[in-house]
Amino acid sequence: MISLNFNLRNPWSNTFKNLWFRFYTTPIKNKFIEIEAYRDSSIVSFVFAWTIRQSHSGVDLELGLLGYCLRFNFYDNRHWDTNAGHWESDRV
Repeated sequence: MISLNFNLRNPWSNTFKNLWFRFYTTPIKNKFIEIEAYRDSSIVSFVFAWTIRQSHSGVDLELGLLGYCLRFNFYDNRHWDTNAGHWESDRV
């Protein structure tokens, strides 16, 4: 996992409001995209995470300025079985 985060937030604000959200399927099996815009208490925000071999692994990118944030997430919808070292089966 690679994770880089920088957040500078307004300590006197607890604002959070989802402004826009979309969910997309992709032609790649088990891969999905989420794009979201929201308002929160951040003054400046940067988040980058790249994960593998864990549940819902993928790339997550967030940029925020003066309370407005945009988030992009490209991820796998499967769960990772840590003990077996592979994706969990859809079978029950």
